Amino acid sequence: MTDIQKTNDEGNLPAVPGKYSLDDIKSFFYLMNAKPDTSIQLLEGRKKITIAEIRDLNERVQRKLENHDLIGQIASINLIFEKGKIQDYATWAEFERETWHTINNKTDSIALTWDISIKLPKYQIPQRHTLKVRIGNSISPKDMMELVFNSDNPSELKEKRAIGVVKVDFIDQVIASELIEKVVTWYDGLKKMPNDKGIQKFMEKNQSLIVGTVFNFIPILFLTIYHYYFIAFCDWGKLTANLNIANIQLFLIVFVAVFYTGKIFAQKFAKWIDKKIDEYKGLSQFEITNGDQNAVHDAQINNNSITKKILTKAGLAIVGTVVAFVIRHLLEHWIK
Repeated sequence: MTDIQKTNDEGNLPAVPGKYSLDDIKSFFYLMNAKPDTSIQLLEGRKKITIAEIRDLNERVQRKLENHDLIGQIASINLIFEKGKIQDYATWAEFERETWHTINNKTDSIALTWDISIKLPKYQIPQRHTLKVRIGNSISPKDMMELVFNSDNPSELKEKRAIGVVKVDFIDQVIASELIEKVVTWYDGLKKMPNDKGIQKFMEKNQSLIVGTVFNFIPILFLTIYHYYFIAFCDWGKLTANLNIANIQLFLIVFVAVFYTGKIFAQKFAKWIDKKIDEYKGLSQFEITNGDQNAVHDAQINNNSITKKILTKAGLAIVGTVVAFVIRHLLEHWIK
């Protein structure tokens, strides 16, 4: 412990002696906006978040604070909606008064903050603790790239990338640990978001493989069809006497033309598939506003439509290939 004697060098005020602990000093400077100690816990997995779950979290925090000599607290809520719209609620009462069914915006993330002042027996002044919980996407990919290049703090990158974070600025480590444990227990008990199923899951998981296969396979398919027609209708290809420089040059010109035609087609088709897979929408983990409920329905319709378009084009490509081989047999039979 450190003894600090408060004195007045000018002599116009009486000295006020007092003994303060290191934690008292930390608390004093925290109140003067100095940087406090911080404890952070990342929340793993996408969970379903509803108004009832948010209220349950607040009740758990309040029950934990009842175990201490609470001087005062302020709970504030920040919601980030799609297209950059932000809604702040300075108090919990304002949050409860909101009519959520009238909000048609989709929720991207939610941040809850409890600014708490607690008087502990071993401290002479109240201790300020700040509990922050953030769930959802809080940073865009563009901003993330800027942060990667400009930040030297690895923990900051992990915090920004995490789907959920609980953070406590504290003076007393025990209280910080208790609050984090309450939030983590609450989050672990939430319902998990369902994973994508069927064709959508396969395409999203193997996107690069699918795009690369389409890009490299289609030119080979074009050359295979060309060769199939060539051996059927070009008799000079079977006679060594016809293998002169002019014929070889003609063959190479046609070969290169067919290959690059297939490559152009493959590039466009692969780019289209890549774009369509990127257009798959994940189901929103929030069920707070009317917009959140509509977003889930719209995402399901959008994803089914994309899957149908991809399968339709893939089916047409397969049918076109089969038709090309069938036509070759019909022509060969008709000519004979």
